[in-house]
Amino acid sequence: MPYIQNASTFLIGALFSFALYTVLLRFWMQWVRADFRNEIGQFVISATNPVVLPLRKILPSIGVIDTATVVLAILVSLLKFGVIVLISGELAKYSIPRLISFGFAGTIEATIYLFMAAIFIGIIASWVNPNSYNPILGVARSISEPLLAPARNLIPAFGGLDFSPMIVLLFLQFSLRLIVAPLYNLPI
Repeated sequence: MPYIQNASTFLIGALFSFALYTVLLRFWMQWVRADFRNEIGQFVISATNPVVLPLRKILPSIGVIDTATVVLAILVSLLKFGVIVLISGELAKYSIPRLISFGFAGTIEATIYLFMAAIFIGIIASWVNPNSYNPILGVARSISEPLLAPARNLIPAFGGLDFSPMIVLLFLQFSLRLIVAPLYNLPI
């Protein structure tokens, strides 16, 4: 999204991004049934419950999908772009459907970056201290394992080296270009 980057838009973008990643972390931790009994899980629950619980009364879950959390993530992403465009004075350049497509694109993009971060945390931990436990590492492994396991089935380890993170990271980069970029560039 082309917008003027100054101190205020950077700060607002960073705050909204933090909120977006917190909501997405809640969704994906629920999805993979990660342990919420650690410091990370407790923070995510306490930070998102004030908004998610009232939304659940309006938007019940659809199967295993926590609809309230998904809608909240999209709204946070939409608000991020809307506020940045408003502050930069370029609101007239963007239609409401275009801002909505930015909201969806931003949510998908943040999800992909969340997966990438989880994989990188696992990679670095495997180099430093592979058998240690840390709440961040536990959450990262919980989130990345559903992506890494199928890749391990496709390409087994060669000489003790696991290439599944590289395969998944390439796939995620490809997804950014194939899915997210076209959403940002919709001619709406």
